[in-house]
Amino acid sequence: MFLAAAQAAAAASSSSGIAQFVDSFFSNPLTIFTVGIALLILFWWYFATEFERTKRNVGTFLLFGICGLCIFSVIPPSERLKQGIDIAGGSSFTLKIQPKVDELGNAMPITVEQAEQAKKVIQNRLDSFGGKESFIAIQGNDTILVQMPGVKSEESKAIRTILEKVAKLELREVSKRTNEVGPDGKTLAQRVKDGTEIVPGYQAYTYKHKNDDGVEIETPILLNKRVALGGSDIVRANPSASRQDAVDITLNGPGTDKMIALSTPMTNRRGSIAIVLDGVVKSAPVVNSDQPLGKDFIVEGLNEPGEVQGLANALMNPLENALKVAEERSVSPTLGEAIVKQGIWAGVIGLAITAVFVLMYYRLAGVIALVGLAVNGIILFGVMAILGSTFSLPGIAGMILTIGMAVDANVLIYERLREEMDAGKSLKNAIEVAYDKAFTAIFDSNLTSLITAAILFIMASGAVKGFAVTLTIGIIASMFAAILVTRVLFRWGVDLNLLRNKLTFFNLIKATNYDFLGKAKICAIASVALVVLSLAAFGIRQEKAFGVDFTGGTLVQFELGKDVDIPLADVTKVIDGLKGQLASAAYAQKESNPATGSLLTIRCATDNPKANIRDTSLIISELRKAIPILGEHTKVMNEATKTEMEVYKIPESKEEVSALIGGAYLYESLIALVLGLVGILIYVTVRFEFSFALGGFIAILHDVIISLGIVVLLGGELSLIHVGAILTIAGYSINDTIVVFDRVRESLFYRSGSVKDLMNEAINATLSRTLLTSATTIITVAILSLFGGSNLRDFSIIILIGLVVGTYSSIFVASPVVLWWSSRKGGNLRDDVVTSSIEQEILALDK
Repeated sequence: MFLAAAQAAAAASSSSGIAQFVDSFFSNPLTIFTVGIALLILFWWYFATEFERTKRNVGTFLLFGICGLCIFSVIPPSERLKQGIDIAGGSSFTLKIQPKVDELGNAMPITVEQAEQAKKVIQNRLDSFGGKESFIAIQGNDTILVQMPGVKSEESKAIRTILEKVAKLELREVSKRTNEVGPDGKTLAQRVKDGTEIVPGYQAYTYKHKNDDGVEIETPILLNKRVALGGSDIVRANPSASRQDAVDITLNGPGTDKMIALSTPMTNRRGSIAIVLDGVVKSAPVVNSDQPLGKDFIVEGLNEPGEVQGLANALMNPLENALKVAEERSVSPTLGEAIVKQGIWAGVIGLAITAVFVLMYYRLAGVIALVGLAVNGIILFGVMAILGSTFSLPGIAGMILTIGMAVDANVLIYERLREEMDAGKSLKNAIEVAYDKAFTAIFDSNLTSLITAAILFIMASGAVKGFAVTLTIGIIASMFAAILVTRVLFRWGVDLNLLRNKLTFFNLIKATNYDFLGKAKICAIASVALVVLSLAAFGIRQEKAFGVDFTGGTLVQFELGKDVDIPLADVTKVIDGLKGQLASAAYAQKESNPATGSLLTIRCATDNPKANIRDTSLIISELRKAIPILGEHTKVMNEATKTEMEVYKIPESKEEVSALIGGAYLYESLIALVLGLVGILIYVTVRFEFSFALGGFIAILHDVIISLGIVVLLGGELSLIHVGAILTIAGYSINDTIVVFDRVRESLFYRSGSVKDLMNEAINATLSRTLLTSATTIITVAILSLFGGSNLRDFSIIILIGLVVGTYSSIFVASPVVLWWSSRKGGNLRDDVVTSSIEQEILALDK
């Protein structure tokens, strides 16, 4: 019902006929299915045909078809691209449903139906809050996520109060005079509702129900003001096992006594009992029994679809105990606007530098690569719009990261193309061979990144899940753009004689012949020392190594901008003056961004949520009193009351996480990391050989530990977004490593010579690609750390560290481990590779 209402509201508020058409187009399952089948057929045709002209033409249809569909899906962008609260501003609450207790005092598990009922109650409450748009989703069995974009800081306090309110379930006596008709033709209940008559001890309610013809109607009903039974009296309410139109109800001891007293005068259809939830009459059944109702009874005659389950859910009342706010994030529109500005700056600069590099280094081929990058961006935005995914701060980070990832595949292809042209092949043959040889490395490296993104999506929640969605779409889009789009453009260029001669590339990194494996012992000692130092950093800093996402606590931020400067000493003085009144330590920090100005952050950390709320409110209040600029007001329109209200010129943004959910986030993060590493290990074992998988696994573990350790050593605090960053580092690390492994496998299979020499040659052959792609991605991430603001900076710094460490490990850690493992006890890596390749070919033939 909520989804339909949201879609109807979106269609009604759309100011564009195109937007309405797009909404109807993508809301039609048959249309989506038909388009999907058509694209699948074209993809199958493209990869199945052996005729180059057919591949070119089908690829062209796919290129224009997918781009056209994606461009069409984002029109108009302001309505089709959804903004998260960290961009648009607003509030987000993670709520925990508190279980009911049975007659023995044991907590009863929360069922799916009860979670749905809680969601409905929350939706009804928020619908009355000034028509604010809200997104409500159930996560797991007992957790509900509520997001309200555009909500001001002052309004978020009122919303929290609404969310934490206990739902009142009441059973009341229905007056026997409810339908008594007076001289004016109106029932007594209607006259009481209109205020023309008063019945002592009774109150009029509106009862929405269906008449005998199945039409939904509203009728007034007169109920006793005294509550006969409450939600705490009901132990269990379930759909009846013996009848399809009934609900079985069980009461506790006190509830049984109350029900006997209530129903004794109502037997033999002489009275009715109304079931009221949060002031809304859910049902008003007549007492049919000739005996008073007791501990166990049924409500029957529920013949409408879903009516039985709906009443059972209402009677179980999952909100009888107050919802516990496990996490609250409130972002002021000012901070959201600053984040957008920071993201745009970082994206534009990163794209510009990447474009200049690609054009200068690869020249005409660079133009084709840039077209591929543009297609990558179109697909990314289009798919996000089609899926209805929300653009969030981690999503921006994921998008910027895909810029570097998209360049990687192009560099891999072009470096192969350089080798084939240097070998004397014609341009057409060189292009075909380069794409064929690069395909396996591109496919394997991107698939391992997809494994980490999939595990992130499954295991993580909230912001990290949004990052995983963006990363997944970006990886698939970059593969499509690099493998299909650029190849189709090359085919057109050759067929139309636009590319007649050899392509010329800038050759910054000349062919090398370093003995990388000869430095294995020195590098092993350095790596072990760094790993030990990184692990020691966690032992030294202990709890201080983790941010509020994992330990619980509150962060308060004031976006000061470029025109406001508040000395940090003034803020610290106010906080120090409150030390005797605070339950735990609090501290402040200030940072500047060239694009948006200064950001003031205050952190409070305590295991006591109530004390945390009190401390935070006290600090904010005292800061606004002591620092005049923070206490200044302005007037804005209150959309709920349509009146002006005073708000602070510099609103605060707040992130509050309970220690309980922080611990859960830490546990989920560790599980996601372990599963990601195991998934990569399994895939590389299947695609290569166990010694390669072991080398890749140790390299990833090496990169993850050192990256985290350096962040902690630099005084940083690990947060939820670092989980996404770590798995991204794992993806990048194995990406680099697989490119080297792919060349090693090729050399061992086709060439003679010692295994060590061939591995050295493979590392040297891929060195230019490794350094070029690492450099472009490092530059992009460095721009993100400079211009991306505090939140993006935390993410980008660890990625930056991981890229440097990952580049080192793909050369000096992974390959030496492979050589060591394969050569122990007289083993031979060449034999293992040949055997594994033959087994894969036999399996392919069997299929």
